[in-house]
Amino acid sequence: MPSSEFRPAEELKPDDTCAFLFAGTGSAGAPDLPALARTGPGAARAVADVLDAVQEGLPPAGWPSLRTILLDDPAAYRPAARAPGVAQLASYAVAVAVDRALRAHGVHPAFAVGQSFGEIAALVCAGAFTVTDGARMAVSAVDVLARRGRGGGMGLLEAGEDDARACVAAAGEPDVVVACLNAPSATVVSGPDGPLDAVLAAARGRGVGAVRLAVPYLSHHPALAGADDEWYAMIRPFPQRPLEVAVHSPVRGRAYRDDDDLHRALADCIVEPVRLPDALRAVHAAGATVFAEAGAGAALCQCARLCVPGARTLTPLRDRPRPGVTGKAAPGVTAGGVPPVTPKPVTPEPPPDADPDGARGSVSGLAGEGGGRR
Repeated sequence: MPSSEFRPAEELKPDDTCAFLFAGTGSAGAPDLPALARTGPGAARAVADVLDAVQEGLPPAGWPSLRTILLDDPAAYRPAARAPGVAQLASYAVAVAVDRALRAHGVHPAFAVGQSFGEIAALVCAGAFTVTDGARMAVSAVDVLARRGRGGGMGLLEAGEDDARACVAAAGEPDVVVACLNAPSATVVSGPDGPLDAVLAAARGRGVGAVRLAVPYLSHHPALAGADDEWYAMIRPFPQRPLEVAVHSPVRGRAYRDDDDLHRALADCIVEPVRLPDALRAVHAAGATVFAEAGAGAALCQCARLCVPGARTLTPLRDRPRPGVTGKAAPGVTAGGVPPVTPKPVTPEPPPDADPDGARGSVSGLAGEGGGRR
């Protein structure tokens, strides 16, 4: 039966303009796609169609049925997601499914912002690439990063960029670099395993919240020079189509144009840093009045509230509760670390005290890229 609570278009003002936000890989827990599909026949068709299109882009062997683990038997998701690449492809599929479901409910984006791995979904939802080709790009990205970025990882510091660099300097580990600035006081660093752990320890010693993220490879790091060219060669054959939505890149620092080589732009994301606050402020200045999380959880909507004073947000898809986990949540936030499923625009609120899998720590809710803790 359709959910009577899910009426996002009714929550918007007549003159509202939406920006859809596409988070990086691993930013949420197990997504509750069945709840989204139950919100109406249009949403149900959209979710099913997206999962089928993504499945078409996966290799024929070695991959689970996305319909099974995300829709028909969600309890199978967590075991399946332990296999390399499954969580990343599920993240991509869920992002596109939420985009299509929101449109089915009458909410259409004027802007899109993709964070890191989320740029693939952002460009797909802007019409630049097909859903199936986007899945093929995601598969190849995971392959390249797993091979070329092994032996490293990423960590989130509850600090601004300058303070994050100070933590790196204090640890004496120059191989660790700023990878993503997610909010004024949320910075992701990337580096080899040993140096990265040393930086996180140094940060904690300085009273800075620090967590290792569930990303088993380097990303946004100069050591990956060459990996970007390898991936570019792999994705270049996929046809690029005209943009139907303005996509603002936190890597390029501007909106993409049709004369951009978007394959090259995606490849640059492997090496170059992400600066999300500038992109969020740019789309707000260009006319966005509401930020919608195109995916599970609320990581980027939290970033938007911290970067744009008074930002209004929509969070249409919660994470599925983890069995046995209650956790302490901030007022108006579920134990999963996200606002309730009813997608109402909200006023700014403090970050929740629980990460998407129920672990404590306000810093982890702002990760976006690899938001789960290890």
